[in-house]
Amino acid sequence: MVVQHNMSAMNANRMLSGVASAQSKSTEKLSSGYRINRAADDAAGLSISEKMRSQIRGLNQASTNAQDGISLIQTAEGALNEQHSILQRMRELSVQASNGTETNEDREAVQNEIEQLQSELTRISDTTEFNTMKLLDGSQSGSKVQVSVSKSAATGATTKNAEVQQVNTSAEAVDKLAKGSSVTYSVTVLDKNNNTSTASVTITNNNKKLTDQDGNELVTAKADEADAEETAAAIAKALSNTSLGDKFDIAADGTQKITLTTKDASDAANSVLISVNGAAGKLATANPTGSEAYTTINAAIGSYDGTGNIEDKIFTVNGEKFAYVDDPAKLGDDYKDVNYVKVAQAGTVGNDDADAMAALISSKTGINAKANAATVDLKPSATATGKGIELQIGANEGQTMNFTLDDMSADALGVAGNSVNLSTQESAQKATTAIDAAIKKVSASRGKMGAVQNRLEHTINNLDTASENMQTAESRIRDTDMAEEMVNYSKNNILAQAGQSMLAQANQSNQGVLTLLQ
Repeated sequence: MVVQHNMSAMNANRMLSGVASAQSKSTEKLSSGYRINRAADDAAGLSISEKMRSQIRGLNQASTNAQDGISLIQTAEGALNEQHSILQRMRELSVQASNGTETNEDREAVQNEIEQLQSELTRISDTTEFNTMKLLDGSQSGSKVQVSVSKSAATGATTKNAEVQQVNTSAEAVDKLAKGSSVTYSVTVLDKNNNTSTASVTITNNNKKLTDQDGNELVTAKADEADAEETAAAIAKALSNTSLGDKFDIAADGTQKITLTTKDASDAANSVLISVNGAAGKLATANPTGSEAYTTINAAIGSYDGTGNIEDKIFTVNGEKFAYVDDPAKLGDDYKDVNYVKVAQAGTVGNDDADAMAALISSKTGINAKANAATVDLKPSATATGKGIELQIGANEGQTMNFTLDDMSADALGVAGNSVNLSTQESAQKATTAIDAAIKKVSASRGKMGAVQNRLEHTINNLDTASENMQTAESRIRDTDMAEEMVNYSKNNILAQAGQSMLAQANQSNQGVLTLLQ
């Protein structure tokens, strides 16, 4: 019998302490609802569940992103719906002006309305925005360069006036057409984006009258055998009435040469392949001349030194903000979204700075930016085009989708200026065809947007399903099984009470020693 060490009491106390700790953990799990409240509860489970949580939150945000994308598309499509209405009205007016009962004064009145509708088409294109992003001005097309600079710094950005893009046929290859003979000419244009457009025309000599395949008279020959110049003029006029006429002004210059001149410098072709099926054989392949329009950011814009209006130094390229700065810290928190180049010499934009800016613009926008001394030339490129609008529709890097929104101005639709001229009956009839092409382009763009919206709706359903399943998996790891934990809690509660009773009994077990001391 000993009194220094009561082993029974010590053992009961140790067991009671363990039960109390288990009871405390059960209480914590039941009150929090989580099986894992700290890393010690389940180190591996904590690591796995935290990774799942990041995926769940990413999937939920991606679903929100896709819904925002749908809202953007609906905004753009709402504007296109109104443009459709405008084009339908323009077509109605062109059909009215095509009627022989209209006088020139009547057509002039109709033309006044046409001009207002043309202006509204362009205004809608320039002002349709979502979250301050312009949608239909071409900046989201993936290739067109859109640059904006504040008014006070407008001299810092200049647009180069391009020479006219031309493609000339060879001067030796046009057939002479004898009376009763015909020849078919096929012209294929390959543009900078590797898109091809082909037009075929058949020219027939009907008693000195050169006609197209529909019997429309093109040119009257001086003799039974139309000479090469007359044939070239007939080819040019026939081609002008095809789809190529929408993008090119096609003319014969009084010789055998036929010239294709782009109506829009941004549509300039890299090459034109021309073939002829006829007695003369082939027309030669010709390359374009001239250079396409581009925008230049020159050194006059200067760098931001921390004083004055910072907006004067910021320029925007396809939605991304850029600036030259002396000290990046002086941009402040309000301009963290500005992509900057720190200049080597304070207050001066040098050649090396322009090189760095060109590389930065190319990496951020995907367009073809090249330094030319201290200036930066911004050009569309077939190999380096922007992404248009990129949506993050997944929880991880690279899980994105892209879509583009085309330029929907009157110029881009081919219905600006003299393209829709209702001053004469003949021009009004041609205007109807031009407007039809514009309606087709708007319809195609709306169809593309509808397809993207349908895709995004499927994306949202998939993301929501994936998030739900991931949350189910995370719950199995992280959440408390309340029924099971209540069993543990009840067990530990009983063991605690029993341990307390046994500790009391063990503390009484050495009382017999006192009888020996009496």
